[in-house]
Amino acid sequence: MKSVKITAIKEIEIFDLPAPVAAPGQALVDIAYSGICGSDMHFYLGHHPSLKPPTNFIQGHESVGIIREINGSSPKFKVGDKVAINPLVGCGECFNCLDNQPNICRVSRKVMGFRLDGTMCESLAVGTEQLIKLDARIDMKLAAMIEPFAVGYHAVSLVHYRDLVNTPVIVTGGGTIGVMTALVLKHIHHANPLVVEKDAKRIELLQRLGFTVYASIEEVDAVNLRKRPVAFECTGYYPVLQALVAANRKPEHIVIIGQYTSGSTIGLHEIMSSEITITSSHMYNSDDLEKSATAIRQKEIADALQQIVYPKVYDLAEAADAFQKATSGSLDGKLKVLLGSHA
Repeated sequence: MKSVKITAIKEIEIFDLPAPVAAPGQALVDIAYSGICGSDMHFYLGHHPSLKPPTNFIQGHESVGIIREINGSSPKFKVGDKVAINPLVGCGECFNCLDNQPNICRVSRKVMGFRLDGTMCESLAVGTEQLIKLDARIDMKLAAMIEPFAVGYHAVSLVHYRDLVNTPVIVTGGGTIGVMTALVLKHIHHANPLVVEKDAKRIELLQRLGFTVYASIEEVDAVNLRKRPVAFECTGYYPVLQALVAANRKPEHIVIIGQYTSGSTIGLHEIMSSEITITSSHMYNSDDLEKSATAIRQKEIADALQQIVYPKVYDLAEAADAFQKATSGSLDGKLKVLLGSHA
């Protein structure tokens, strides 16, 4: 079975591993598509804060496939079902896991493709509890976007108490997660997010998707907003967060989605004296994935996702080229590169 591993900084190798066997309670899934995530790229480039190459696990965690076999009975799934894979594995026993929050499990939280074998392979044996059943008519390329879409879905759900239709909303960062968050805000919560992005190609994409784009927090701050905004910080770049806190019309609520390094700091006095609520958002739970699988079938969202995916799908054997392309900065305005095996 062909599998993709990162063996050194900017080095990809294809390994021929034994075919997986489904244990009781597991399904054998033929992987159709796996997306290259920003965290995959950071790992490949040697920039990831907690993991550096080489490691011995298969890469990848944004994936969809088709069930080939189920070991045991399953009331929910059958052979031939299209499924997305939830790559997040908690201990299943701690307080957070029992409250359907494995994303903040503090006992043994792991993610496929990070300390566990991931999905950039031909087939994967995975517990049926990790599967999300998809509509038989779904476009599998778009379904590969369910995992990153769920990141945005979860983040927006954390401010569910707000009337987002009548509240100014800012999204900082026009990468994959920023766009997913903006799509959730626009098409599910009917908000009108103002997106902050400097890259010219990304600006063109965002404008095609119907978003108003500004080059900086300072430009947004100059807009005569009718009330204090809610901001979703998707860059993981400390000066952007600092600019939000320092803005003249300071956000009432900042949701942090971007991944920061441990050395980042921010002044608590200014946050306290300005009554800014800071919420962190980490990944998602199974409900977010299920709801995202339904949401991406909306025409407006599906049409937007079509514009995000790079047109060439790389075979697993071309994984080195795929990672090189994904990190090249020359995706012609696209955001997501896919690997395909059983597509």
